[in-house]
Amino acid sequence: MTTLQEIIVILSDLKQSLIAFHGVNPVYPPPNKSETMARVEEYIKLVVAAISRGDWPLQLPIHGSDKMMTWKAANQRRKCLLLFHLLAKSHALLRTNTTSTKRDIYYEDVSLWGNQPVLDSTVTQMTRLLNIPRRCLNIGATSKGLVAGSLNFLDGDGKLVDCQSPTGILIPNDVERLSHFRSKAFHILLVEKDSTFQKLIDDKIESFIGECILITGKGYPDVNTRRFLRRLWDELQLPALALVDADPHGISILAVYRFGSQNLEDIEHLSTPQLRFIGLQPSDIEPLHIPDEAKLPLTQRDRSLIDSLAQRPSVTENQLLHEQLVVLRRLDCKVEIQGLTKIHPQFLSRTYLPAKIQSKSWI
Repeated sequence: MTTLQEIIVILSDLKQSLIAFHGVNPVYPPPNKSETMARVEEYIKLVVAAISRGDWPLQLPIHGSDKMMTWKAANQRRKCLLLFHLLAKSHALLRTNTTSTKRDIYYEDVSLWGNQPVLDSTVTQMTRLLNIPRRCLNIGATSKGLVAGSLNFLDGDGKLVDCQSPTGILIPNDVERLSHFRSKAFHILLVEKDSTFQKLIDDKIESFIGECILITGKGYPDVNTRRFLRRLWDELQLPALALVDADPHGISILAVYRFGSQNLEDIEHLSTPQLRFIGLQPSDIEPLHIPDEAKLPLTQRDRSLIDSLAQRPSVTENQLLHEQLVVLRRLDCKVEIQGLTKIHPQFLSRTYLPAKIQSKSWI
C-alpha cells in the first residue's frame, strides 16, 4: 500500500517536473490538452500544499463551481491518497502523450488498488473534481461491447476493420481514433443483450429488415459502446433503434444510451438523443398475446426503478416514453426479449422487427 509519505514524495517530485517541463518557452499540446494539463497541475499544486500543511479534513474546490469535495472520515484517508496517486498518473500520461486503460492502470499495481471497482470509482471522483471527461485525461476504458453487420472502418493504426462476423467483433478501445466509416446499412440496431445479438446474427436479420449494423453493450453499456454508437450516428446519419427488454431495467438502459447517465462523463457527448425505442415496448405485451409463461411479476426493486425513471426530466418530457412506464406499472409484469420465442422461435426476426420498422412504430 502506498503510504502518505510516499504520496508526498511522488507529488513533490512531480511538482518539480512541472517546472522543468514548462521551462521558459513552453511548447503546449493542442488546446484541449493544454487546458487539461493546466487543470491537473493546478490540483496537484493544491494537493501538495495541503499535504505540506498537514490539512485534515481536506477540502478541494470542484472546478467551475462553488462546491467543495471533502475528505474527513478516517476511512476516507486512503481514498484521498488514491485520488492523488491517480492525478499524478494522469499527468504523466498527458505529459508523455500516451494513453492507458483503467484495466492497465489497475494491473500496474494490483496491491495498491485492491480491486477494479476501487479504481473505477476513483477515476469518476477525479473527473468530477476536475470537471473534465475521462478521455481528456488520457485514461480509457476497456470495451465489452460488440458490433456486427454492414460496417467497416479504419482503426487507430490505419488498419481496415470489417464487422461482417458470425459472432461480432469487439468495439475498439480507441473509439476517438477510428475513421473512414463505411456502410450499406439502412439501420443501426442497438440490442440490450448479447444472447439476442447472437440470435439476430444467426437468424440472418438482414434478410428480413435489410442491411443493418448490430451493436450490443451486453447489458448496461460501457463508455466505449456508448461513444461508438454516437460516433456511428454522427458519421453515418442512420436511424438508430434500440431493442431492450420490456422491463424497467431495459428502459433504464435505453435512457443511458439516449439521454446519458448521471455521471459527469456525459459531457463527452456519449448520449445519442436520436436513438429510438423500437421494442420490446410494454404496450406491445397485451396486443401480442404473449403467453403467461413468458411474463414475470415485477419485484419491489422493479417498482422502485420505475418510480425513479418516471421522475427523471428526460423521461417526463417524453410523454410516449413515460406512458410505457405507466403501462408496466398497470400490467405489474415484465417480459424479456427472449419471451417472444414463446410465440415462435423466429418471431422477433421474421415478424416483430420487420413490422415495427415498416410501420415506424418507435418512440
